Amino acid sequence: MKALTGTMMTALALLLAAQQLAAQPAARTDPARAIAGSANFAQHLDRNLPTELQFRDERGDTVRLGDYFGAGPVGLMFSYYGCSNLCPMQIRNLAQRLAQTSGGAAERAQILLVSIDPLDSPLSAAQAKHKYLDNLLPARRVERWHFLSGAPADIARLTESVGFSYGYDPKTHQYAHPAGFVLITSAGKIARYFFGFDFTADELGRAFDQAAAHRIASPIARLLMVCFHYDLASAPYSALIIEVLRVASVVMLLGLLALAWILLRRARRARTSEAGP
Repeated sequence: MKALTGTMMTALALLLAAQQLAAQPAARTDPARAIAGSANFAQHLDRNLPTELQFRDERGDTVRLGDYFGAGPVGLMFSYYGCSNLCPMQIRNLAQRLAQTSGGAAERAQILLVSIDPLDSPLSAAQAKHKYLDNLLPARRVERWHFLSGAPADIARLTESVGFSYGYDPKTHQYAHPAGFVLITSAGKIARYFFGFDFTADELGRAFDQAAAHRIASPIARLLMVCFHYDLASAPYSALIIEVLRVASVVMLLGLLALAWILLRRARRARTSEAGP
């Protein structure tokens, strides 16, 4: 039993070592966590957007940001077209909620989806538009969605003006960014923020109507959802932790087998004693 106890204590020590490594302060300096932590969405209500910025739409045409203002409120969302995390869900959710609105400013609104990846092109924008919106919206509403790509300087100025900040991981070509979108008045002023994608068609309808009336909403409480896949396997100490856990599992298995063998021997001895004279 002493040997068995020593085996179990060794396994416990290995597990505790793995836990301590996982909780070490060095994890705070892990680049992936730092990238995810750079995502933020500050509220710059009533700020004018730089309408002179130029982008290209999904057809390859050069457009100015101001081209979309003047007729009614505009929804502005940031994404990147190679994303496979929250972006598709965020885009489809907004499209589905807008499809449930009837009448009012929401039905007539323009939606701008601006890629934060300067490597995205009109081709990737067109592919994303078909991928995300086909079978979700009627053609007349799909035409009001504009998937834009642009140069780094224009992307940076637009995201900064809206308060949208993000990080980039060159190893995985991922962008860590918050989920949400912004309502802009026809005059190009920021009217309201929506964070995440937990909103209803009725909420959207009222918000678009208020933006159409040039009403600026009050700041709202933020609960940011970050679109980023954190690869635990690439984190510091992960290989060592996995190896420690593997060894601990083997040691514990051997300990359990030893315990079963000892208990079996004791049971046999007890039966032999009971069967004796």
